[in-house]
Amino acid sequence: MNRDQQGPRAGRRRARDRTLLLLLPLLVLGAGALSTGLWIAAAQFPDLHDALFSAPAVASLLICVAFTVLNVMTRWFRWHFLIRRYTPQLITRDSLAVYLATLPAIISPFFLAELVRVVLIRKRFRTPATYLVRIWLIERGLDAGVLGCALLASYHGGWGAAAVLALGVGTALLFRFALPANSPSTAGWVALGALGTTAVAWILPVIALFATLGLLSAPVAGAVALRAFASGTLLGGVTGLPLGVSVTGSTMIHELTLAGVPAHTGVLAILVYRAGTAWFAVVLGLAALVAFRRRLARIIRGETEAHFDEIAWAYEGEIPAHVRDRLLASKVAHMHRTLQAHGITAGARGLDLGCGQGWYLRAMRARGYDVDGTDYSVGQLRQAAVHLGRAGGVVQADAQALPVADARYDFVYSINAIHHLLGPGAQERTLQEIVRVLRPGGLFLLHEINTRNPLFRWYMGYLFPLLNRIDEGNERWILPTALPEVRGAQWLTADTQYFTFLPDSVPSLLLGWFGGLERALEGSRFRPLSAHYQACLRKQSPPAAP
Repeated sequence: MNRDQQGPRAGRRRARDRTLLLLLPLLVLGAGALSTGLWIAAAQFPDLHDALFSAPAVASLLICVAFTVLNVMTRWFRWHFLIRRYTPQLITRDSLAVYLATLPAIISPFFLAELVRVVLIRKRFRTPATYLVRIWLIERGLDAGVLGCALLASYHGGWGAAAVLALGVGTALLFRFALPANSPSTAGWVALGALGTTAVAWILPVIALFATLGLLSAPVAGAVALRAFASGTLLGGVTGLPLGVSVTGSTMIHELTLAGVPAHTGVLAILVYRAGTAWFAVVLGLAALVAFRRRLARIIRGETEAHFDEIAWAYEGEIPAHVRDRLLASKVAHMHRTLQAHGITAGARGLDLGCGQGWYLRAMRARGYDVDGTDYSVGQLRQAAVHLGRAGGVVQADAQALPVADARYDFVYSINAIHHLLGPGAQERTLQEIVRVLRPGGLFLLHEINTRNPLFRWYMGYLFPLLNRIDEGNERWILPTALPEVRGAQWLTADTQYFTFLPDSVPSLLLGWFGGLERALEGSRFRPLSAHYQACLRKQSPPAAP
C-alpha cells in the first residue's frame, strides 16, 4: 500500500476513534438517564422538581461534592505515593495534573482507560510500564478488597475483622513479591500506606451517603449505608459497566428499601448522591483537563523545563515577605556566629552557592564579608542583578564544576539549594567541589530543610509543592543525622544548629506572640524536629611535611 492510500485510511481511523470517544459518554449518560427515569416512575414522586431543589437536597449535594473531593485527593495521594517508589523524580504538580485530567476514564469499561496514566508517566519520567501497570492492578485489587471487607462488616463485625486481617496479610505479601523494587525492609510500610489510604478513601463516600439520608429525613444505621455503598460499588465494578450505570445506583436503592427507606426517598437520595460523587468526578476531570492542558501537552511531548528559570519572575512572591525576612535574618545570624566562632571574620572571602535572587548574598555583604555568588539558573541571576544593583559578583555556574581556582574561599554556604541536585552522584560531586575551592581549615555551611519529622517530610513532598512552586516534590533531602561523607573534610556535628518551628501560615502580627515559644523549642530537646538546620563542614588541613 502506498502512502497516498495510507493517509486517507489513517484519517478515517482517527475520525472513527474520535466518534467512539464521544459516543461512549453519551451512551453512559443515556443509559443512566433511562435507568433513573424508570426508578422515578416506579417511586411515583409527588413533585420531583421541588424535591431536587429543596434545601436538604442541595445541602446533600454539596456534602457529596466535598467528600468526593477528599476521596479523589486521597486516591491521588495513594497513586502518587506508590508511583514515587519507582519514580523518585516524579514532580508533584505533574502527577496531580495527570491524575485529575484522567478522572473521566472512570466511564470506561472496567476503568481500563485509566491506563493512559501509564503512557503519560512513562513518557515523561521513563518509569517501567510493567511497574505502572502492576500498581494500577494493585489499586483496583485494594479497592475491591476494602469494599469486600466493608460489605462483610455490614453483616457481621467478626466477618469484617477476619477479612481485614486476611487483606492486610495478603497486601503485605503482594508488595513483598509483586513489586520487587521495594526492599524487604520498606515493603511492609508501603503496603500499610497503600491499604490505609484505600480504607480512608472509601469510608468518605460512605459518610456522604449516611449524611445524605439523614438530611433527606431517612436516617439509617451506619451498617446500612455501608452495605448499600459497598454492594452497589462492587457490583457495578464487577459488571464492568461504565460508572456502574444502571447497576450501582439500582443496587443501592434496593438495599435502602430493604432497610425500610421509602422508595421515593431512596431514589431521591441516590440521584443526588450519584450526581455529587461519580458524575461530579467526571466533571472535575474535564475541568482539570482544560486547566492543565499546557502542562499535559508538555508531558505528552516529553518536554522538561528549567524549573527555576520558569518561576524566576514569580519566585519572590512564593513565600510571604515577613516569613522570608524572618528566615533570612535567622540564617544570616547563625552563619555569622558560626564563622566568628571559627575565626572567620569580616573581610573573609566567601561563596554563596545557589545564590538565587541574591537576598543572602546582599545580607552577608552587609555584615562585611566579601562574597561571590553562583547559580545555575540564568533567570534567577537576572533577578539577582536587579536586587544587587551594580555590586554584581554573580556568575552562572554548575555547582558540580565551579569555574573557581582551588582554595580560593575562606567559607562557602548554600541555602536550600543542594536538595535540588537530583542526578545520581550530583550532591556528592558538589560537596567535593566545595571542598576543592575552600582553603584548608575553611568552612562550608549547609542550610537545608529538616525532614527528620515524617509528618513534615510528607508535607514537603506532597502538600508544599501544590501550595507554591519553589519545590517540586522530588527533592533529595539531606538529613542532619545522615550527612554524606566528604573526602578531605569533616562534619562538625557539635556545630549543627536547629531552628524554625512556626509555620509559614502564621500572620506577621502574631509572630511576636509566638516568637518566645519558638525560641524555647529551639533550645529544648525537641530542637532536632525543627523545620530548618545548619550543618558545618570543615576542610581538613594537609598533613605537615616531615
